[in-house]
Amino acid sequence: MNKVEKIKNRFIEIINSNNYLSLATINGEEPWVCTLYYRIDKHFNIYFISQIDTLHVENVLINPKVAFTIFDSHQREGEGNGIQGSGRVEILKDEKIDEGLKYYQTTFIELKKESLREPFKYRLCKLIPEKFYILDPDGDEDKRVLVKLNR
Repeated sequence: MNKVEKIKNRFIEIINSNNYLSLATINGEEPWVCTLYYRIDKHFNIYFISQIDTLHVENVLINPKVAFTIFDSHQREGEGNGIQGSGRVEILKDEKIDEGLKYYQTTFIELKKESLREPFKYRLCKLIPEKFYILDPDGDEDKRVLVKLNR
């Protein structure tokens, strides 16, 4: 297996074996980070739900550019690897909600199109990643490498 394949395989293992990500947003002045349950589609877009009045959604409405990380916090010190990335978040509306619901499932709320728009509080969001990084799986030191995906 060549290095590009090894990096891609490790990335897929990490993103598929975790359920939560940390999302960093900014409203122009103040940064914020939160933890969210997520699901992914075949193009590695990331879906999550949030209430419309949360700070991270308010920030996304001002500035949709975000950073995120996905990792298993139970990894031993010095042995961990995770995904770091950047992208933009879109709050899904109308037919895009239907598309997102093909990938996002939860038992947290009754998940149907009608419950993900006004007057209800929850919204289905899509994080469209621009870049993914992981630590070099062959490296002797902590050096991140770009994950090259065919999206």
